[in-house]
Amino acid sequence: MKIVEFRRHSIREKPSPHLTQEGVHLAREMGKEMGDFDRVVSSTAPRAIETAVAMGYAIDETYDEISQTPKDLEEEIEWGISFPQYAEVIQKEGKTTEYSKKMAEFIKTLVLELPEKGSILIVSHGGFIEICVIGCLPNIDYNFWGKPLDTCEGVRLAFDGEKFVSAEILRKKEEE
Repeated sequence: MKIVEFRRHSIREKPSPHLTQEGVHLAREMGKEMGDFDRVVSSTAPRAIETAVAMGYAIDETYDEISQTPKDLEEEIEWGISFPQYAEVIQKEGKTTEYSKKMAEFIKTLVLELPEKGSILIVSHGGFIEICVIGCLPNIDYNFWGKPLDTCEGVRLAFDGEKFVSAEILRKKEEE
């Protein structure tokens, strides 16, 4: 199996494109738990690049494709919705569906470049990750996944050499 791990960028304060000190600290803490990757790619946005570096990873490449979603998706989607709500929009066979499928194919090209049993970390953005994951695995039940991804949260996908076969949501540990 090959593994794709998506992570949402860490904390920033809008309108700054950069992480806050709290965001750097969170990314460092999350990175301690994550392990090694054969390849690390990021959105071109500074907050995503800074997150990967703070997690402890050198970035192999940045991609525009994982940096911004098309503006016309806003006609169908309200950002910050839950996984089940994203899945519902994608099932309607509109622009978001097309985009979701296109991004799944893009991610598949990245995975196919990995060595056997290889892994890739993709640091990107909320909304994009949910749409992309649903494109990779459109037929699973996202109802139990709930809320959208928070900062540094993510999803781990398994790829069997031909297709994506499973997904695991990666949430931050709740403070006790």
